[in-house]
Amino acid sequence: MSGQMADVIVIDDVEYAVVEPEPGALFEPREHGLHPVMTHTANTRGVLARYRIDEGRVLLSDLQVGHVGAPPPLGTVEATTDEHERVWTYLDVDVPVRWTGDLIAGAEPILDLYVHSGFAPVWHYVRVLALDVEDGLVEGAEDRSAQVAAFREARTDDDQNAVARLLHAIRVRRPGGED
Repeated sequence: MSGQMADVIVIDDVEYAVVEPEPGALFEPREHGLHPVMTHTANTRGVLARYRIDEGRVLLSDLQVGHVGAPPPLGTVEATTDEHERVWTYLDVDVPVRWTGDLIAGAEPILDLYVHSGFAPVWHYVRVLALDVEDGLVEGAEDRSAQVAAFREARTDDDQNAVARLLHAIRVRRPGGED
């Protein structure tokens, strides 16, 4: 498997990769009548989503989906395609995201740490933000870049639980209601 393309969220005009939650948590294509197929080795899930924040609300702004045959509209937006009619694109959809949890986003990937298989982990980014999202509304945001940098500097491959501890540490919202 190739390194996978992450969904993107635009925050204050900066593009961040959505590191957490896993793809499909913010927008589930099947709930909208879409049945994605792999588009290429860097997109085996067949979907690439682009989100943005507008007045504190997370919106799905654009979507690219591998689909056999014409997919249904998203809201009032019809998909367009290339001459192969395999990859379909929705632009300016602006569908509100109804999701609650921590959204971890990374910008400025460190190219020396490029992942050749799967998605890049959070510590592969220079800039890291943690957003507390409640039913699609951003309730809080914290810069976690320094914590992630300290982890990256101290990391050894011997500690298999280190990444899980880091993700727990940088979340805004804590499991079980701890804040």
